[in-house]
Amino acid sequence: MIQTGVGDYSYVTSREWNLNTGTGERTFQTPDIPFDPPFPAPPKVALALSGIDSDQATNLRVEVYPHDVESDEFNIIVKTWDETVLYGVWITWIAHD
Repeated sequence: MIQTGVGDYSYVTSREWNLNTGTGERTFQTPDIPFDPPFPAPPKVALALSGIDSDQATNLRVEVYPHDVESDEFNIIVKTWDETVLYGVWITWIAHD
């Protein structure tokens, strides 16, 4: 089975977004992303950045990775560090068993 999706995460779409303020290492965890239908077992999940909204005055540093992958849902972690200011990201994902 294969499933795909796209997510838009930013300070506009989420009150928990904290990657546009502060310095140092900061992370944002997406809400649960459901698999419909659920997989029989936790699938493999691959991610790709399909868009970035960042401040032009600072270096761009961003990492994304799947987190807490279960048979019916998973989350994505978006990470930045140092002085990078991220306003938002668009992430495309594919899951397969």
